[in-house]
Amino acid sequence: MDIFLLGGEDMELDDNQRRAIEELFQDMLYRMSTYAQNTLHDRSLAEEAVQDTFRIACTRADKLLSSPNSKGWLLNTLKYVIKNTIRSRAYLNSIVISSVDFDENIISIGADTPDVDFFYSDLANNEDYKLVKKVALDKYSMLEVAQELGISVEACKKRVQRAKKRLKNRFKENRKQLK
Repeated sequence: MDIFLLGGEDMELDDNQRRAIEELFQDMLYRMSTYAQNTLHDRSLAEEAVQDTFRIACTRADKLLSSPNSKGWLLNTLKYVIKNTIRSRAYLNSIVISSVDFDENIISIGADTPDVDFFYSDLANNEDYKLVKKVALDKYSMLEVAQELGISVEACKKRVQRAKKRLKNRFKENRKQLK
């Protein structure tokens, strides 16, 4: 991996800066990845946090390399990146939880909705998630969903209600793990 092309940005570093950051990258990658994965409980989020940390290191190479403890600087930066990741995930969790609890008549048309599938890709194949997403975010009516599933509208309402409850509990568990 070319750490100097992280985030699609070409960092302008001199040879000494590049060499020093490469050494730090080689030396700290495993330690930082392990810390991030243990904190975030998700390998892909951990990789992203470490990459973001080195992207920041490249953009602030002068501060990093002038620090008396460059490894500590990197770890502190990683901690802040992880805090921001957790904060963003908690915010998205709250959006999903509120969308699970929402009343169709209250939500305004054209409300700005983030790409929930991207942030919850681990749930993308979950049947409860798909069902609630159809009703809550894709604005399918209960009749449309019931017809698609080949069940009565009342059975569909009950299934959606149960799915919301299971997802809500799962999101709450995830939130507890992130704290």
